[in-house]
Amino acid sequence: MRKGHKRSIITLAHKMLRTIDAMLSNKTHYVDKTVDYEAFMAARNPPRWIKMLAKHEFVPAPTSANHA
Repeated sequence: MRKGHKRSIITLAHKMLRTIDAMLSNKTHYVDKTVDYEAFMAARNPPRWIKMLAKHEFVPAPTSANHA
């Protein structure tokens, strides 16, 4: 049996309040269990690290493949 649009909004708001209360009580950040944060950071960080290494002249600066 469907509970209706208004009931869904109330249910979602209640879940959000429980989550926020748990975060504030435990003094933690929100962590989504469906996101693989480790893989996300591994994909995001290497280009930044290479840029910093090139800036400090530890590796040659990357060149663009589009120069013709």
